[in-house]
Amino acid sequence: MFQLGVITDEVSQDFEIALQFAERHGLDCVELRSAWEKGPFEFTEDDILKIKALKEQYHMPIAAVSSPFYKCSYFDEQTKAAHLAGFARTVRHAKLLGVSYIRCFDFLRDERVTKEMVKEAFQEPIDLCEREGLTILIESEPTTNSCDCEKTAAIVNYINSPAVKSLYEPGNDIYSPTAEIPYPDGFRFVENSFCHVHVKDAVKTGGKAVGVAVGDGLVDYSAIIKELLQSNFSGAVVLETHYRKSGAISDSALKNPQRSQIPLGGEAASEECIVNLKNIINQAQREVL
Repeated sequence: MFQLGVITDEVSQDFEIALQFAERHGLDCVELRSAWEKGPFEFTEDDILKIKALKEQYHMPIAAVSSPFYKCSYFDEQTKAAHLAGFARTVRHAKLLGVSYIRCFDFLRDERVTKEMVKEAFQEPIDLCEREGLTILIESEPTTNSCDCEKTAAIVNYINSPAVKSLYEPGNDIYSPTAEIPYPDGFRFVENSFCHVHVKDAVKTGGKAVGVAVGDGLVDYSAIIKELLQSNFSGAVVLETHYRKSGAISDSALKNPQRSQIPLGGEAASEECIVNLKNIINQAQREVL
């Protein structure tokens, strides 16, 4: 059985409030993206010690760190260097927190960027992760080169390292510039390379993707959950709410969650989503198990 979790800053920038949410809903884990208006590249040692103390107080494992690594232009050498330093820092912090997975990207979408260029840029992080026993998760993200599951699987397979896996993001297919169907198509592309799942849902309104509560959108989570149960998936399935009862979250807020309005109303929306998701899981268990 998989672990069920939530990305903490979708609930609150206060890490403890997010842990209380996870505890209240009987979740198995959380995922750390930002806290107290800081992202993974900005956390101090004191921040990490505070996060470690709180996660131990609430007996809540951290399944992954969602870093912004390589969500930048391949051709911006200064930013790439800063990201490499930030990644090394994140690896140290992940080790302190007992985290095995670090979410990453494969650069902002640019037709000039080849698979060979991406593989070479990941060599240093891969070497570090292989030494430290950590795994890089490449996410299919609409603004990056791996903007859907097919492209994510292709780059992961091309890199061909045990330290690099896919992050299955079915909800991002609704936002993607391609027409990939999240399930079964997207699932089949990453089926042999993913070990972590994010859950969000969306609809298309006037050609634009708009976040909705899990189960109310275009992603067939009932079928996905059944497949995960049938395949004995043992990784984490993590809610990334991306929805507010008051209306759509702005693009600028989504791109910069630690310094934005994205947490406002996050707890209520996340509660609606986690209840819906647990209902989907319970129904799937009755049908599958």
